[in-house]
Amino acid sequence: MHTLPLADEFFLVGHDEYSGKPRVNAEVVHTGLAGAVLAELVLANRATIADGFVVTRDQRPHGEHVSDAALAEILKQHDAHPVRSWVEYLREDVRDMVSPRLVSAGLVQRVQMRSMLRQTVRFPATDPTRATAPQARLRYIVDHPDMLDSQSAILAALVRVTGLEHVLGAGTGREAREQLGRIADQMPENLKAIAAGVDAAVANIALTVRR
Repeated sequence: MHTLPLADEFFLVGHDEYSGKPRVNAEVVHTGLAGAVLAELVLANRATIADGFVVTRDQRPHGEHVSDAALAEILKQHDAHPVRSWVEYLREDVRDMVSPRLVSAGLVQRVQMRSMLRQTVRFPATDPTRATAPQARLRYIVDHPDMLDSQSAILAALVRVTGLEHVLGAGTGREAREQLGRIADQMPENLKAIAAGVDAAVANIALTVRR
């Protein structure tokens, strides 16, 4: 059973529960987080993916600040845009969209740190056990696939495409990727399209870094 929205679960998986730092490249984590916000809209039947493009199904807000804000951005556009374009657009502000929800829930605290050259923000967990619940559930589902649901499947897919599979803490990285891949393969097609868009955006980050 889920007690948290998808983006909150991915946020917790993507950040170390003690230091509050991203577990991988911060831009990669934000890319996955943007995909999670889009997936929240799909799970809430407010949007879907048609031929790779994000389109709305129901324009009414559903009373949740993060996904309602994303829905409002989509509704501002006259033309439909691909998943990857939305992921790359939303990731610029997605941390500031999602983190207040976790702070309000008492799951993380926002810690601002200053140095001579720059200012950084960290999000350590208030309770490490609660913060690691999403990854514990993924580990459980790997061994109990009959318990799989759509939110867990897209969480597994986002963890895989952002290179966070080591959070499962079992077996080799390759084994973990294969396990998560098997879970992700059971997703509905519109959620698979979101994972593919995030994967493409992450691949582009890697190419940019290598240049």
